[in-house]
Amino acid sequence: MPETTQATLHHLVDKRFVGTIPDGRQVLIDGTKEHPLGMGPMQLVLNAWGGCVAYDVVEMIKKRRVDVISYRVELEGDRNDGVPAFYTRLRARHVIDAPGLDRKTFERFVDLAMNKYCSVGMSLKAEQSFEVELLHEGAEPVDAG
Repeated sequence: MPETTQATLHHLVDKRFVGTIPDGRQVLIDGTKEHPLGMGPMQLVLNAWGGCVAYDVVEMIKKRRVDVISYRVELEGDRNDGVPAFYTRLRARHVIDAPGLDRKTFERFVDLAMNKYCSVGMSLKAEQSFEVELLHEGAEPVDAG
């Protein structure tokens, strides 16, 4: 049976939200322009994608019994000029210090992580659906025009 992941997003103020998962962990999502306290949604997508790839790369390296001294992923995303401003291209530069790991193996691990194993990358192509619940069913409609 497929696994279902759950999260709840709570509005705090303006474009500031807190995302929670059932075990209580939280992330601040902040789209405010002045004095943001958290990352914006698209920055989170970029970091989630990079983190997903890096997680898989580290797992593959660990199976080779190679120690990772340092590892970072520098991420860039080009966005559509219009609305929605989705990512049209994502780039990642993987920089690692892992004595005993050769370039060819590292490139293969990154390729596998990005193109086969990364759930976030594949999720960017996922089917989307929604439902709504209006708590004030008797409320007067708001004129959207």
